[in-house]
Amino acid sequence: MKEMWQQIASTAGSNLGIGVLSFVIAVGLWIAGHRDVERAIEVPIEFRNMPADLMVIDNRVDYVVLRLSGPRTLISTLDAGDLRLFLDLHGSKSGSSSFPLGPSLFSIPRGVTIARITPPVIHLKFDPVMKRMLPVAVRLSGKPSPGYKIEETLAQPESVSVRGPAEEVRRLTAVETFPIDVDESRNSIKRKVGLSTDGKSLTFTPDRVAVAVTVVEEEFTRDFNGVEISVRGASGEFAVTPKTVHLQLTGPRKTMENLELGADHVYLDLKGLPPGEHSVALSLSLPNEIEVLEQKPARFKVKIIKSQSR
Repeated sequence: MKEMWQQIASTAGSNLGIGVLSFVIAVGLWIAGHRDVERAIEVPIEFRNMPADLMVIDNRVDYVVLRLSGPRTLISTLDAGDLRLFLDLHGSKSGSSSFPLGPSLFSIPRGVTIARITPPVIHLKFDPVMKRMLPVAVRLSGKPSPGYKIEETLAQPESVSVRGPAEEVRRLTAVETFPIDVDESRNSIKRKVGLSTDGKSLTFTPDRVAVAVTVVEEEFTRDFNGVEISVRGASGEFAVTPKTVHLQLTGPRKTMENLELGADHVYLDLKGLPPGEHSVALSLSLPNEIEVLEQKPARFKVKIIKSQSR
């Protein structure tokens, strides 16, 4: 019987100890969870009630930093979305304005306090809205393949409507497209591209344009000296002076480098000429893309001695 009572007492003492320990741990966790801590949160700024005829041109901050103090259980559940700052711009006028920040602008849970707001004041500069029609400038990046060049760039439409702060819009002379890569190009390019604001508070109508970039072979000029002249259509004896011509031609590099002039390209047409002396122009049979820059002589002396009898 004595042993049984000793066992009961031992068990009760053990359970009591575990219960006390659990209670102490629970109290400790509660105290830890409700102990005040500090936390910094970045809160984005959103503008509301912006006057239709004004724009912000000098926004020095996009967010504020709140130093919050409160129980850990509350602080740990907060995020920037819960504390978004809405700045009311109703009644703002052109020029500089300051907006002091206070705890009343933020919705924070009961038990949490705002220890510090950085910066404590938002400074903004407002400018009247301006609209202008400006030409579109096509911006390129890179260079075409060797032997090729950019002949022309076109944008359609050629001009767009620009809306933005008057101070910025007045300084513009054109609106640039986003860069079009022409590096190592041998063919023309056509595509639609957006327009670059270049970091300014601008909007465009339309905001995309159709761009055509014409890529062509570079022009190459070549001299042909002492080219022998052939004769066509002669019906009897004749004499030609001089018998050769000097030509300076220009055209696409590849075509010019491969060009060889012969009887099929350079000739005098004597068909139907009667006996006697004549001044005859040179006939040339060349690719359409080749242009004659210089020809010496310009005309040739031809003497028809006698026609061939029929």
